[in-house]
Amino acid sequence: MWKIIYNLLTLCALPFLIVIGLAKSKMRKNFRQRLAPSVHERPAEGECMIHGASIGEAMIALGIAGYLEENTGLHRFLFTTNTSYALEMLKKRTQGSPDRRARSLPFDLLFSVTRFLDQERPSVIIVVETEIWPNLIWQSVRRGIPVIVINGRISDSTLASYQRMSFFMKSALAGIDAVIAQSEEHRGRFISIGMSPERVFATGNIKYYRPAGDNPAAGTLHEKIITLGSVKEKELDEIYRAVTLIKGDLPDHTVCIAPREIHLSGTIEKDLSETFRTARYSKLRDDSAQDITGFDVVVVDTVGDLMGIYGRSAVAFVGGSLAPYGGQNMLEPLFAGTPVLFGPFTENFRDIAEAILEKKAGFLVRSGSDIHLCVKRLLGDDALYGAAQKAGLRIIADQQHVMDRSAGIITGILNAKKEKQGGIIR
Repeated sequence: MWKIIYNLLTLCALPFLIVIGLAKSKMRKNFRQRLAPSVHERPAEGECMIHGASIGEAMIALGIAGYLEENTGLHRFLFTTNTSYALEMLKKRTQGSPDRRARSLPFDLLFSVTRFLDQERPSVIIVVETEIWPNLIWQSVRRGIPVIVINGRISDSTLASYQRMSFFMKSALAGIDAVIAQSEEHRGRFISIGMSPERVFATGNIKYYRPAGDNPAAGTLHEKIITLGSVKEKELDEIYRAVTLIKGDLPDHTVCIAPREIHLSGTIEKDLSETFRTARYSKLRDDSAQDITGFDVVVVDTVGDLMGIYGRSAVAFVGGSLAPYGGQNMLEPLFAGTPVLFGPFTENFRDIAEAILEKKAGFLVRSGSDIHLCVKRLLGDDALYGAAQKAGLRIIADQQHVMDRSAGIITGILNAKKEKQGGIIR
């Protein structure tokens, strides 16, 4: 009954989806592929499909694939995502590989999902964090495709909504073979919305995992660069204040600003170019004669380059945390040994934020003035700076076992399927 009701509702919503998709430039870029997935000349079959909703989850998906390829029998991967920016990054990372592809995940409309799965025929679907798409789950069950949620979490704001719909959620969750949750807290949340306890595991947060050598800037000497990454619109006033104060005390340092939404690049460039010598990273990247250190402010208007910039930076601030957005992944600078700053709004990364603050690998800031003071303090105290670097790298190293445990659950589920077909994944 719930399947019929859900599909009637999605059909009723389709005209509104089309209007929104055509009106919003971000959705328009890959709208057609999500509504009516293209059909290849020859259907693919047997790939491990890993879905990451946006850039952050897509980066995790690449890490999962790297680990599975190195430690299991899985070696062919299909990456899917929702956003055009993440798709661009994934295609760039998989270009030239015969065993890795990237495409958009279809909207959760019955005809879109059916067309997609009949074409791709993956051996397993791994969803990074939590996107519960009922038709994708139900149609995967029909085809005998295991569905696994990895690094699963349910935010505070989403939990109440899911609990109110638990009568419906049980129908969708019944098709998920396993949820590998970030923590015991999130495991309990999945159980509270109707997931069977025996199919929910707590292994830890795999955002801590990064394959060896995956960060091209790791191990390089930090430069006179301060990066303010993943910033959001409501934070811009404080970011501008931080830039002004930092440049006043550290005129020989370059400040890189990477907005979470690329469309903000123009606004940031316009607002700061009257006061500072400002450039866009996309132009500098394509011009070998120029480098970011030759400017006061560099606006990072590209996808997939922020990790490399974090690696060159002396200190990094991770945004989405000075205003109530829930935060972004503040571990990314730590992978390169760069001390990290972040704001108080870290609901979506609570366990990571607590670990960083407890181990003194990073610092909490509440304003642009705080960012300036923390940067000044870190760069003026070699002992404090070195201690923060070492603490951050210890956090990363101590959590590598999380991927081992998570991969063990995935291969266990796949082996149960393979045993029926006469093969086992090692």
